[in-house]
Amino acid sequence: MKYILILAPLTLSLTIFANDKKQIIQSALAKLKASGIEQSAVNKGVMSPSVTINGKKLSDLYKEKPVILKFYRGSWCPYCQKELVAYNKFAKEIAAKGYHLIFLTPDTKKEIKKFVMKNDIEFEIYQDVNNTIAKKFGLAFKLEADLLKVYKEFGIDLEKAQDNKLNELPLPGTYIIQKDGKINFAYIDADYKKRIYPKELLKEL
Repeated sequence: MKYILILAPLTLSLTIFANDKKQIIQSALAKLKASGIEQSAVNKGVMSPSVTINGKKLSDLYKEKPVILKFYRGSWCPYCQKELVAYNKFAKEIAAKGYHLIFLTPDTKKEIKKFVMKNDIEFEIYQDVNNTIAKKFGLAFKLEADLLKVYKEFGIDLEKAQDNKLNELPLPGTYIIQKDGKINFAYIDADYKKRIYPKELLKEL
């Protein structure tokens, strides 16, 4: 697909990992792709699942105006950080086109607030407690023990970031939901390094 872009290399890159850790990460990614999660997740051409975001029904939001719904892993993830900062630059342009821009993350409200304040984020970010909404969209998955160990060695504490012991993450999926509730665009990739850049998403609006 022409709109699939890989964000620029970041400090946390596979190239700086020891070979054993690199193999664990690459193996986990290969298994995730092989699991079929990209195909089984909610995709374009279907109605959006019925979910509640911050106490408000998603259906009430998209009936008001179409919604761009994005999931991200957490503020500890450098690829997510870069993606959110990139979208912040286009937040006004997206709003001018008449769309809600909503990001969801399993991070706690405290972690979200810290990131929003540090980066002057202008769009809505809400906590998806225990990946409840991500599960409805078929995006949530559980980290294997060896991958979780690598994360912890790099100082990534999912239990603290999410305030649970589930050790689950969402794929960083992107959806455009029209006012009738139908999803007319979906970008889903098990590779956490791949995201759709805001300039490309704007072409889909």
